[in-house]
Amino acid sequence: MESVVENTEELQFQPPAYSHVLDLNGFLSPHQNDSALLILNQKIMVTGVFEKLWRNYFLHVCADGGANRLYEYFDNDEDRSRHIPDYIVGDLDSVREDVLRFYIQKGVAIIRQTSQYATDFTKSLQLISLHFFSSSFHKVTRSSGIDTNYGIEDCHGIHTLYHSERKIWVDRDVDLLVLNAIDGRFDQTIHSITQLYATARTDAYYRLCYLTTTDLIMLVPTGGALIKYSKKFKEECIKNCGLLPVGKPSVIRATRGLKWDVENWPTSIISGKVSSSNRFVGDTCCFFDVEDPMVLNIELNLEKLSMFM
Repeated sequence: MESVVENTEELQFQPPAYSHVLDLNGFLSPHQNDSALLILNQKIMVTGVFEKLWRNYFLHVCADGGANRLYEYFDNDEDRSRHIPDYIVGDLDSVREDVLRFYIQKGVAIIRQTSQYATDFTKSLQLISLHFFSSSFHKVTRSSGIDTNYGIEDCHGIHTLYHSERKIWVDRDVDLLVLNAIDGRFDQTIHSITQLYATARTDAYYRLCYLTTTDLIMLVPTGGALIKYSKKFKEECIKNCGLLPVGKPSVIRATRGLKWDVENWPTSIISGKVSSSNRFVGDTCCFFDVEDPMVLNIELNLEKLSMFM
């Protein structure tokens, strides 16, 4: 039987059993070198926190025109030279020639992938996987240069190498924060949401999250998920949230720590029954148990975010 309970503004509770932990502070300041910041092709709007994110993440990748956005974020070459990506990857139909020349001079590995059967986002995800898990990828790229596309076949090379090695990798967690995945063209926004689901299915080692000027966006997996944060972070930075059945109609089996907690709650976009404009009231955590993976958006106060990085 479905139920909705309205809680007080502050709530302490003992979470039920869970299989996953999503640490909100950890998305902003990863505690390991297995972390990557991916920049897609929209203007970088997270001013005030971008430089800290850059320092906090180990690997830096631009998807095609994302290189333009990184270059344009700074107004002088001195600052640009302090923020050099490790890779630029894609079909390279969007990145400007002057931007390419600048990063070539700085020794960036620029890998062309002309295939039109994958987006630059997907190509970037596969490249990041190869960087962290494939010794043969490093052997090839380190022994080659830009004249030979760093030893990678220039149409499907990343895709082919990724699929030839994926099954033999010993997975370990990789923190992946993506900028510019949401907003802009609507079809690309939908593709970014699709990537949350696809990546959870194929590469569950990624702790994948999107940061916008208003939200932190991630996928809540099945099996019970604990959302962790500091009390101060909740008070200063977290505003509203939504638990959204973007994939298909589903059921929220239970939540704990929301202003309006639910149990056995059918939810779907078609019916219009969606848990939006909710908010966290759990002191240091919230708990979600969902029948199918669901998108979680958490509204953030961007102006105060840098205090917690």
